Amino acid sequence: MKRMASTVGLTLAVSAALPQVRMVPLDRGWTIERADAGDALPAVVPGTVQQDLLRAGRIPDPAVDRNIEQVQWVGEQDWVYRYSLSIDDEILTHDHIDLVFKGLDTFAEVVLNGEMLGRADNMFRTWEFPIRDRLRAGRNRLEVRFRSPVVVGRERRSSFGIQLPSDNEVGPLRIAPYVRKAAYQFGWDFCPPLVTIGIWQPVELRVWDVTRITGVQVDQRDDGRTVAVHCRVTTAGDVKGCKLAAILDGEVQRVDLGPDGVGEAVLMVADPQRWWPNGSGERPLYRLQVELWRNGRVLDRRCHRIGLRRIALDQAKDDQGQRFTFVVNGEPLFMKGANMVPPDMLLPRAGDSTWVRLVRDMQRAHFNMVRVWGGGVYPPDAFFDACDTAGILVWQDLMFANMTPDDPPFIASVEGEVRDQVGRIGHHACLALWCGNNELDVAWKNWGWRTKYGYDARDSTRLRRAYHDLFERTLPRWIAELDHTPYIPSSPISNWGNSVGLGTGDLHYWGVWHADSSFASFKGNTGRFVSEYGFQSYPDSATLALFLSPDERVLGSEVLRSRQRSYRTDRPILEAIRREEGAVPATLGAFINAGQRVQALALHKAIMAHWNAASRCMGSLFWQLNDCWPGPSWSVIDVTGRWKAAMYVVEEDFGRMDARVHPMN
Repeated sequence: MKRMASTVGLTLAVSAALPQVRMVPLDRGWTIERADAGDALPAVVPGTVQQDLLRAGRIPDPAVDRNIEQVQWVGEQDWVYRYSLSIDDEILTHDHIDLVFKGLDTFAEVVLNGEMLGRADNMFRTWEFPIRDRLRAGRNRLEVRFRSPVVVGRERRSSFGIQLPSDNEVGPLRIAPYVRKAAYQFGWDFCPPLVTIGIWQPVELRVWDVTRITGVQVDQRDDGRTVAVHCRVTTAGDVKGCKLAAILDGEVQRVDLGPDGVGEAVLMVADPQRWWPNGSGERPLYRLQVELWRNGRVLDRRCHRIGLRRIALDQAKDDQGQRFTFVVNGEPLFMKGANMVPPDMLLPRAGDSTWVRLVRDMQRAHFNMVRVWGGGVYPPDAFFDACDTAGILVWQDLMFANMTPDDPPFIASVEGEVRDQVGRIGHHACLALWCGNNELDVAWKNWGWRTKYGYDARDSTRLRRAYHDLFERTLPRWIAELDHTPYIPSSPISNWGNSVGLGTGDLHYWGVWHADSSFASFKGNTGRFVSEYGFQSYPDSATLALFLSPDERVLGSEVLRSRQRSYRTDRPILEAIRREEGAVPATLGAFINAGQRVQALALHKAIMAHWNAASRCMGSLFWQLNDCWPGPSWSVIDVTGRWKAAMYVVEEDFGRMDARVHPMN
């Protein structure tokens, strides 16, 4: 009887021994204070300064009424985190001790016992500092000194000398493009600005001897009957006498490390059980274990769950333009899903559980793909693990929703970010696509930026060259060195409203909402793959009651109007209600209910138009799945996790659609 793929593979006889590398969390006992005030408060790590101030009663809840306006000052100040690090003699017996920050938001100096360890400048990177020779037995004083992202952003903008496009921000000086930080925190059309600051990911001491594993790159070669799993393992430290053992589905392969600390193993899986997206088949996961050995001891160990599958993006030209079709295990599949934004304005507050809950929602609604939008953050490991299990393919934007400066230190930090994130995410079965940015190419060509921002020919040439160098040359090269998942430079490939956009690549169709088109227009704007479209609604009255005072929960109230972040205001919702229902709501409750009904109708019309156009159109990803803020948006799940009416319609529509079945036009 064949062993199921999900069972643990054969392990070496002595591999139960604990590896020598261990991680010591530093998550209790932190304090924060303003750099110029000295009034220390308890801090929760991971977390943000805003969360600590909120717990201490120093600021009001930003989500309530118009309190968001009263907390903007926090991101404009410098802050200091302090920690008393106690080190015993046993720890000091080890060869290496590293201080590991998995996320610093954003500009920080790390200081140990008064000595500078280094500086951070990127929210999306891991920052590591070897500290073995700087530690002393007993108490050690650790400080993380944060500078205001707003102030540093202004300095960088001034130094660069050109105002890069940043339509999401308001005001004369727009700074998001100069800061490697989640763009939505500077404001977007679904949320207000809230520039966070703090140690937003875990902090650990890594204690190890001799050698450790720094990365495991997994690649698959499938000949139809057998899958060859190629493991490329990188290490750090003294590799003399070290060996690797790779274990998968009962097969063990031992290899020597090269002098460069790299070892490569190939493990063969006969009669493989292939991983399929949700609705198209089973999702078996194999346990891949890599062990680093020396003198009969396990020095380090990495374990991944991998799915055996082939994913390709068919972009071949045809008589209608250029296809945009995801092909899984040799089969073209119709993609059903949505775009995802970060689940909170204060990201650590959401935690892994919120990300995982959203994956459950997607699975329940018969999604097989989600696009992680480029103006947010890279999701946590728990999200990708859940997508592996649920069968939700991930279209992963890199976190670029603004043009970037052609500044060498900035690009160097981006390289560290990309290598960190691709190395972390690349082995997951769910990963289907890397996308360089959100809408930057189409915006440059069609949105009048050169006139709006006053670029002369020299500026335009400089910015266009910087775009080409990063998104069309450098990023794909970095990614290809670590992963073989398909890459595209930008989404969409062409603008909506023209024949090229309808016939070539993926399409963001915004005639509905931004151009006053009726819901019937979805039928004539199907494209080859529609990766954005949508319609707004308000969250339920029960959700608004959590965040708005009773006297503000009426149509036309000042606070309610302030929640609407779109330049179109509520007008498209009201016009759709009049057009589709022949009514003018007189109360807030009636307006919310009618608005949710017309949003549901809009998505139904769009989804069915895309589905009826298959196999010419091979994907329908609406904007947007979820919210980070309690207000009107294009979401179908509000910030509390409550489904809007549209999500139930999506569940029904997607549930009727077999991704393998393509109706004739």
